[in-house]
Amino acid sequence: MGSVVSLLLLFALAFLLKQRLSEDRSEYWSLLLNRYVIYVALPALVLVYIPRIHWSATALVPVVSAWGLFALSSVLVLLVARLAHWSRGLTGALLFTVPYGNTSFLGVPFTMALYGEGAIPYTLIYDQMGSFLILSTFGIVTLAYYTGGEFRVSGILKRIFLFPAFVALLFSLMMVGTRWPHWIGLPLEWLAWSLAPVAMFSIGLQLTLRFAEGERLPFLFAMGVKLLLAPLLLLLLFLLLGLEDLPARVSILEAGMAPMVSSSVLAIMAGLERRFVASVLGYGIVLSFLTVPTLYWVIERAM
Repeated sequence: MGSVVSLLLLFALAFLLKQRLSEDRSEYWSLLLNRYVIYVALPALVLVYIPRIHWSATALVPVVSAWGLFALSSVLVLLVARLAHWSRGLTGALLFTVPYGNTSFLGVPFTMALYGEGAIPYTLIYDQMGSFLILSTFGIVTLAYYTGGEFRVSGILKRIFLFPAFVALLFSLMMVGTRWPHWIGLPLEWLAWSLAPVAMFSIGLQLTLRFAEGERLPFLFAMGVKLLLAPLLLLLLFLLLGLEDLPARVSILEAGMAPMVSSSVLAIMAGLERRFVASVLGYGIVLSFLTVPTLYWVIERAM
């Protein structure tokens, strides 16, 4: 738990620093740190840990979990939005926040802190073969539908195969069962371990706490499904199936992460209830420092 406290302190320090910086300066530094994570630290993490994974049927549990929860959450959003007569813009905003989890910037630090190094490969599988692929495909389709734009298969494929961490993933899959030479492996490990503190500091610099006063019910719905219902349903399913190993536990923890920054930014850029999306993203990240450790406690007691 001490590692989680350290992450919280880094997050709080960055958020306090944000209050002293101009908006332009905080955006500049958060963008710089984001690029470092996306182009350097995350690919390094993939290259270090994916080759170490012991492949079995249970190694696919994170992938199936990510896609299954995405489908369930999306259907639930559409159903509740229809019954509650929520607007098209609000429905689109919910589709970009509830089904997508922050499984890299938040997921990797939390999983590393709570389950250790052995859990990292399964976290990366959930993130890259689940969250990232879903956003790169269904996310683009959803964006086109709610903004009236066009989407092309070639554009989706280009986005996927040029993403640094996904390229690293494909390369790492060919390296399974082998180990890097020390002169390559050691620098990669240094870069990989920098992801957690840098990502947490970057999120703190980006955080904006805004509350959409007139949208309390959709806000509570988004928080309840994203942080509580989705992971608890997955926990119940795994208990019924008798799946209690590390890939299952990591999948449940990843399912309870706050909304994804990238999907939320897409919704904001598309003009889909900007203030509401910002409130769900900001408060979701803050609440996750309470809900994720609590979820971990529940998982360990139940399994």
